[in-house]
Amino acid sequence: MRVFGEDSRRTLVACVADGAGSAKHSDVGSNIACNAIIENAAQYFEAHGELETLRFEDAVEWCEDARTRIVDAAASHDCNTRDFATTLCVAIIGPKLSSFFQIGDGAIILGNGGLYGVVFWPQSGEYVNSTNFLTSDEFQAQLEFLTTTNQCSSLALMTDGLERLALRFDNQTPHVPFFDPLFRALRSSADLESLSDGLRAFLGSDSVQLRSDDDKTIILAIRTEDGAA
Repeated sequence: MRVFGEDSRRTLVACVADGAGSAKHSDVGSNIACNAIIENAAQYFEAHGELETLRFEDAVEWCEDARTRIVDAAASHDCNTRDFATTLCVAIIGPKLSSFFQIGDGAIILGNGGLYGVVFWPQSGEYVNSTNFLTSDEFQAQLEFLTTTNQCSSLALMTDGLERLALRFDNQTPHVPFFDPLFRALRSSADLESLSDGLRAFLGSDSVQLRSDDDKTIILAIRTEDGAA
């Protein structure tokens, strides 16, 4: 996660990626994907002075760069790109316009005034308990992209290990009792290190681990009173 620009140009770029459980180098693949997105966002911001002009074609280009890096990593490890399979969720929150793109499961959650919504519902793959991956040959057709001028006051990105805790599958909405305490804590405390430690302890607790043994990465962000993320 990085913030580009200052004052009225300030723009937040956040991403999470989750390697396939069956992939030998899934952790490497997910790290490569996120690093590629942040670096491409930095280059785009430097060239254009903003990220609000981002198009679907640009998101595809960023993903293609991540895929090229994964192919190179696979070659250096003398293995197949499937061993680096990863999902990807990206949120770009600008001053007036926000963009989102995603392939695979996990979710991007937007909140405003206690109301929450899911940008893209987690993708399911061809088989039960499967999903789509950035390394798939069909990734471009599976990549979802959205831009909106609607403003949000809170943002969460999470991997699939938290879906059963944080999402309501009956009506495809966020589970408000999960998110409300997290965002309240974020707004009421300036000690982000302690908040991170507390969240890490919660996600590693027995009660949470019993619900899911998958990766439980989550990024939380709020918009401050001056409008900055």
